[in-house]
Amino acid sequence: MADYDEVIPPGSEGKIGVKLVGSKLHPGRFKKGFTVTTNDPENAKVTLNVSGNIVQVFQVSKGMSLSGFRGDELKDEVILTSSLEEPIALKGYHWSEQSRDREALAEGVGIKITPLEEGKKFKIDMWLKKDLPPKQYYADLLIETDSDKLPEKKLPFRLQIMDDVELHPSTIYMRELQMTEGTSKSFEKIVSIISARGDSLKILDVIPSDSSITWNVREVKPGKAYTCKFQIRPKAEPGKYEATLKFLTNYPGYEELVVPIKGSVRISKEMGK
Repeated sequence: MADYDEVIPPGSEGKIGVKLVGSKLHPGRFKKGFTVTTNDPENAKVTLNVSGNIVQVFQVSKGMSLSGFRGDELKDEVILTSSLEEPIALKGYHWSEQSRDREALAEGVGIKITPLEEGKKFKIDMWLKKDLPPKQYYADLLIETDSDKLPEKKLPFRLQIMDDVELHPSTIYMRELQMTEGTSKSFEKIVSIISARGDSLKILDVIPSDSSITWNVREVKPGKAYTCKFQIRPKAEPGKYEATLKFLTNYPGYEELVVPIKGSVRISKEMGK
C-alpha cells in the first residue's frame, strides 16, 4: 500500500510511503509495483517498483485448534521453531482485541509456553479449562517476543464445541404467514434431529406448544438421524407467531430438546371485498 502526505509541487521533491504487510506475502524474494498519477502530460502515470526479501521468523508445526463434544477433555500442543540465527525469547501472550471471541477464549482456554531449545524452539500447550456453549469460536493468539524484527507472532486459533445431539435448524423461522381474511391455512416445515456420535438415539415423543401443530417423525438412519415434518395452522389474527416443539429422547443429557418457531401472521382481505 502506497500513500503520500502532501501534493508534490512541480520541480520539487517529495516522499511516497510504502507499507508492506508481510503476513500476506510468501517467504522469499518479492517485487511489487504501483502507479503514481501526475499532472505532467508527458508522464501522466509513473510505475514504481519495490523489491525485497520476506523472511519467515517462525515455523509452526500445525494450526492451533481444539475440537470436540460438550463435556469432553480437549487439549493439544503446537511447536514453534525460530528461523532466525540469533536467539529469541517468548515473553508472553494475549488474545487480539480485534477478535470477536476474545473474551470467551481468554476465559475458557488455557495457554502455556514452554522452551524446548533455549532461544530456538518452544512448545505451546492449549486446553479447554472451562465448559463453553456449543459453537465455533475464532480469535488470534498474539505471542509476544523480545525481537525487534517480530515483536508479536500472530497464531489464528479455532475452537469447535459440538452437542452430542443437534437440531437443524436450531430455530425455525417461518417468516411471513400470509392468510386471507376469514380463511384457514396451514404452513409446513421440517426439522432434523441428529446424533453426532451415538447410534442409539430414539425420539420418544414430540410436544408442540400450539395445539394447532401436527407432526410426523421419520427415522432416516436408525439411532442416528430423524426428520420431523410439522404443520402449523395459526389463528387468522395479524401479529407475531411464536411456538415451540419439544422433542423427548432417550439420550442421557439430551432428554428434552426444544426448537423455537418464529414468524408473523399477515391477513389480507378477500378479493372483491
